[in-house]
Amino acid sequence: MGNYHQNPCHITGYQTENYPSGYDLAEYLITVNGKRMLFRFPWDHKNNDFVEDNKHILQGMILNGKFPKEFSNTNGPVLDNERLENIIRNAVVPRTPEEKIYSLLSYLHSLQQFEGAQINWPENEDRQDLAKRLYFKNYQELVFYLFTLYKQGLIDGRDATTKDGADLIGIRLTYEGLAKLIEINESGTQSNRCFVAMSFSDSQRDTRNAIRIAIKNCDFDAILIDEQHIDSEVTINDALIAEIKKSKFVVADFTEHKHGVYFEAGFALGLRKPVIYLCDKKDFDNTHFDTNHYPHIIYESLSDLTEKLQTKIEAWIK
Repeated sequence: MGNYHQNPCHITGYQTENYPSGYDLAEYLITVNGKRMLFRFPWDHKNNDFVEDNKHILQGMILNGKFPKEFSNTNGPVLDNERLENIIRNAVVPRTPEEKIYSLLSYLHSLQQFEGAQINWPENEDRQDLAKRLYFKNYQELVFYLFTLYKQGLIDGRDATTKDGADLIGIRLTYEGLAKLIEINESGTQSNRCFVAMSFSDSQRDTRNAIRIAIKNCDFDAILIDEQHIDSEVTINDALIAEIKKSKFVVADFTEHKHGVYFEAGFALGLRKPVIYLCDKKDFDNTHFDTNHYPHIIYESLSDLTEKLQTKIEAWIK
């Protein structure tokens, strides 16, 4: 019989609800955004230091609906520290100070009703949950980045610091802030473009369409260099480098092992862009050792490819 974990959730700290089952595990439900999620842990689970220190990443994924779905159903794998560490390490979230500050600026812009309008936090949003939703450890860290944006002239506002802590109110994006957002968008960080690196042989036409369908179903535009209009004075290498820079992420299919795919995936990694690796199962054993240690979507059919790629994009990118 499943054991009831009566303590707060290992990940969120939320109150748990009993979930009786036939497994000798700590199984419980939590409610997030009006939806119930099931978690399954070993009965004696305790977060290790790495998981505890990066728990806000897991919390942000849960609040944003990006936590891997296979770990929150009745037949899913049991969560332990190794699996939690893998989820944290593979999560595509703001991690560096630069990524955090630009993510916060983009979020503020999303709340703006018109250019120059004052920005108000969502009325029903708990401040700590808001911070976690934006992948900050706590609201104090979020406020630090707010004041950084303020000092850089990217936002305007009023200092509302009290003995209880720092705060900034009456926030508006400045012209400089809007210009910075344009710069960010042109870098691909907030774009809806996905660069596709793959073999352009005739035998891969159906594979191309399967990839395109998955990307389109996730509301991204698939960019394939052989379909782009390239000015005569621009070389193909310059064009693909420019397109990768403007894309949010890259899908790289290593089937047929074209050298260009290895280059394009490596260049994207150098820019710290997310890369999703694909390969037909019958061709995976031939992949180069430089890439085959990365997690791949290994597909056996076109429908399998579309389904797995769409699931990966929804969980990892959106």
